[in-house]
Amino acid sequence: MLIKQKSLGNRTSHIAVLCSVAFAVASCSTDGRVLRDAGPGQGESVAIVVTTVTPPTEVQDTGVQATFTVSGTWLDDGAIDSRHTCAGANISPSLAISNTPSSAMSLAITVIDLAVPEKPLWVVANINPGQTSIQEGGLPDGVIVGATTNDKKVKAGYNGPCPTDSELHQYLLVVYALDQMLEFTPDPTSLTDAKLLYEAIQSSAFDSAETRFFAQTP
Repeated sequence: MLIKQKSLGNRTSHIAVLCSVAFAVASCSTDGRVLRDAGPGQGESVAIVVTTVTPPTEVQDTGVQATFTVSGTWLDDGAIDSRHTCAGANISPSLAISNTPSSAMSLAITVIDLAVPEKPLWVVANINPGQTSIQEGGLPDGVIVGATTNDKKVKAGYNGPCPTDSELHQYLLVVYALDQMLEFTPDPTSLTDAKLLYEAIQSSAFDSAETRFFAQTP
């Protein structure tokens, strides 16, 4: 009789263990889904797929400034209209100025005969850096101008090309970006003052734009 009771006790313990295992398995899934049996050759491991997200490519700011340019009514290295020479009305040409450096405090303009660079034909300073065009025969308010000569006469302001021979002469027009406004008032009839103004422009310039043209006595 005692043996039966012991056997019954062991059986009861086995049943309790099986119930505990069944309860643990059931509690692993609470959403009602049933895991599919592993197929042939499949183990019990779960594969983890890692998704890599490539960040968008950043647009690099090169910080490159657009080219500072000036253009006249002529093609670069082309002939200037006779209106702008001593053979015509001798009036200053119209100009278009683009991409002035943002740090410019003022602009200046010079014209020289490359064969005689020490005698500028046009010296203008203290132009507003926001100026994008110069009208034919005119200048913005507030500028200062130096005296010029074309070997025929001295005057304040523009003095157009006036070759005295039959040779073709090449001229250089430059627009300078200056780091300051010039505090100088030249005598409008003094070529010496004009030279000082020209030198002051060059010493204060940190960038420039240029165009070339030629003229020839008819």
